[in-house]
Amino acid sequence: MQGRPPKHFTDKPFHYHDELTVDIQSLSNEGRGIARVNDWIVMVPFVIPGERVRVRIFKNHTNYSEADLIEVLQASQDRISPPCPLFGQCGGCQYQHMVYEKQLEWKYRQVTDCLERIAKLSAKVKPVQASKKVYGYRTKITPHFERNCTNNFPIGFLAYGRKRSLVDVPQCCIASDPINTCLPEIRTQTRQNLQIKSGTLLLRDCSQGVLTNPKAVARTQVCGYDFLFQAGNFFQNNPHILESILQYLQQLCLQFGPIHYLIDAYCGVGIFGIILAKSMRQFVGIEVDEPSITLAQKNMQLNHVDNGQMQQGEAETIFKGIAFPKDQTLVVIDPPRKGCSESFLQQLIQFQPAIMVYISCAPDTQARDLKRVLTLAPQYKILELQAFDMFPQTKHLECVAVLSRM
Repeated sequence: MQGRPPKHFTDKPFHYHDELTVDIQSLSNEGRGIARVNDWIVMVPFVIPGERVRVRIFKNHTNYSEADLIEVLQASQDRISPPCPLFGQCGGCQYQHMVYEKQLEWKYRQVTDCLERIAKLSAKVKPVQASKKVYGYRTKITPHFERNCTNNFPIGFLAYGRKRSLVDVPQCCIASDPINTCLPEIRTQTRQNLQIKSGTLLLRDCSQGVLTNPKAVARTQVCGYDFLFQAGNFFQNNPHILESILQYLQQLCLQFGPIHYLIDAYCGVGIFGIILAKSMRQFVGIEVDEPSITLAQKNMQLNHVDNGQMQQGEAETIFKGIAFPKDQTLVVIDPPRKGCSESFLQQLIQFQPAIMVYISCAPDTQARDLKRVLTLAPQYKILELQAFDMFPQTKHLECVAVLSRM
């Protein structure tokens, strides 16, 4: 089917809406299938390596093309029917068509590929730890809406491959049961509120129920500890694997003796510092966001933790005033998706802790930062990488890299 190409469409190597039959060889770090046509790469969503599929070209880039999936001609034995009727339209999930064990396998390859391709490094990468729940796990969703001339305007998430178009999402398979219970009423209220033309909703599942005010203080329990955090701010969205990550960090504290001091950088509301405090003589949590530090201090009091402090740190002097013995200090780094700034990494290397633990939701930026660290400080080596499937059915994961000073 030959349609009208969009403005600025590049007509090489394929015409707009050319249909091809291709064999899927691998998956990209974005979860898309990779096929080759005469040494030219074609990227296709919602496929599995080993499958033969029919696709339709919609965009040519400098060194690859993008195509929509039309039909699976030869299906993989790992293909299953996705439970969500919106899978393939909604951009939230990429892997519902794939058995869970295969998802973990490809996420493992994602970590190793980023390490080898971006960082040019090799290290021990452990198998990805599975989530106890693979659906109904998310404790936060943020549906979007833009009011149009109809009363049933979409309230949901961006359509796959679109920057503006929204898919209406009455229920979300990966959201928690309490969120899905509240979602219909919140959608109705949003459609009835004529004063708001567009925006983003919040549904945060916590101990008080489902909160919708981003500034409300939420409360939740992790590993037997109570934590307060602002409902609209960052807090791990999958409690069913968060405890596995914390147990892994606790084991690391015991493994690398004598480690008696902890610095929790990018500490947020203090979850890592507070839970690891019992393994340490003393710890410091550092965060540039003042409201988060205030809640972190309250969380220390709430959990009767008194062998550390939470302090607001300036980006340029993040380790100023910390006098811990470097040979006995572990630094936990949990930066945002964009990774660490050059200034932070310079300060970290200058501080020279015995052990660094870098936690990331983006293996590509993590690999980039690991390369920076090992280039600037070759006295460190990567001991291991352990990934956790924080986001089943999606391309995303959480990865912990452990570095030691030789």
